[in-house]
Amino acid sequence: MIIDVLQHVPHEGPGLIANWARENQHQLKIHTLFKENEYVPKDAEFLIVLGGPMGINDTAEFPWLVEERTLIRRLSEQNKPVFGVCLGAQQIAATFGSEITVNKEKEVGWFPIKRTSEKLAFFPESLDVFHWHQDTFSLPDGATRLFASEGCLNQGFIYGENIIGLQFHFEMEKAGIETILQIDEEFITPGKYVQSIELMRGKSVPRDNKQMLEAILDYLIKAKPSD
Repeated sequence: MIIDVLQHVPHEGPGLIANWARENQHQLKIHTLFKENEYVPKDAEFLIVLGGPMGINDTAEFPWLVEERTLIRRLSEQNKPVFGVCLGAQQIAATFGSEITVNKEKEVGWFPIKRTSEKLAFFPESLDVFHWHQDTFSLPDGATRLFASEGCLNQGFIYGENIIGLQFHFEMEKAGIETILQIDEEFITPGKYVQSIELMRGKSVPRDNKQMLEAILDYLIKAKPSD
């Protein structure tokens, strides 16, 4: 399968998603929207929307934000799978009428999420994941909350059977975390749920993270309608 990936900044790439695609003989078509002459496709069989430091309302500087939401809605109407990470999850939520706001707590580093639904029963009840955000979303009408953390109520949701948004970063590899620590160090400010660079750098990506990311992507592949 050809999977379209919307990448917003150079330092937030597909990471472990690329490993999964390679192992399962899927082809990633990456749209690097931070480059000139790149574009949001008009259609896709499976869409993945990655993260980025911009907000969903920064449309004057990043007009493709509106085009992304148009595409997400189109794919929803076609019952095609969509997976969103961080900004990508906020884009999905906004597409279906949710409000995107500043969360009461910034989350930066490795903190646990708890499963809040039986919808994806293959998940463990709790899992340490990598966070890098301050904005959050309300749940779209009809969506099911999948995960929550102490610092942020809405960590993930499923909309219908084929659209999943996660506020945290399952896709981050060790190298990707190191890159974001170097490029966006100023985002690390004191807070209850903000770890030091040393703590973030010293943590290995849990094996369960890769397995659960792959389980979600496999789930969405199966949700794709037959031709």
